[in-house]
Amino acid sequence: MQLVIDGVAREFVPLTSYQAAHALPPDFGLGLFHPKDFAGLGRIDSADAGASLNALKSAVLERVPGGVPPLNWLALLPGLTHFFRETLTSINNAVGLHDEEIDFAAAGFSDVLHALAYATMRGRAPADFRAVYADWLMNTVTVAPASTPYVHHSETWSVQVVYTAYGRAGLIVLRPGAPTPDYVQDGALGCPAEGYMLRLLRDVYDRLAGGISSI
Repeated sequence: MQLVIDGVAREFVPLTSYQAAHALPPDFGLGLFHPKDFAGLGRIDSADAGASLNALKSAVLERVPGGVPPLNWLALLPGLTHFFRETLTSINNAVGLHDEEIDFAAAGFSDVLHALAYATMRGRAPADFRAVYADWLMNTVTVAPASTPYVHHSETWSVQVVYTAYGRAGLIVLRPGAPTPDYVQDGALGCPAEGYMLRLLRDVYDRLAGGISSI
């Protein structure tokens, strides 16, 4: 995984590899430095939530027209985003999101599709979805301003939590004597809806780009 930190794309090492390389205990990870309170959080792993989210995806895709030149996509996206938000709200009894989480999902839906539209118009051909999505995600990165000390083998490390638009993503670890910080990926406490949103956005874009006969 790569994320932009201080304007530079940093390669994040998987947590298990980092634990093994430094003989760290299994509890070293996001849960130690910023534990997650699951009380009152939305859930997408129930059968009811899964069926509702599948219905949401189908409804959104049915609203995506085919054969529309990319120059006209920008006029379509506000209405499509509104429909996504309203439909997500209508199924929320099954999912249990807070209002701000619905707002966030709609904002991300809009931002990614707008980025894809602009990339398509610039390139005069279908954009690389993964590249555009990764660029959007990398630019949502924030780092906790406060660091937490961690004592390991008589050394005191300094650890900061890294967040993306989908929540906790990893750690920045500064070890005494190390020339640069270590960047560690930990997806254990990320938003479970990230995979769903990625697939939804990809499918919406595939449908839009399928009608890319002219710019």
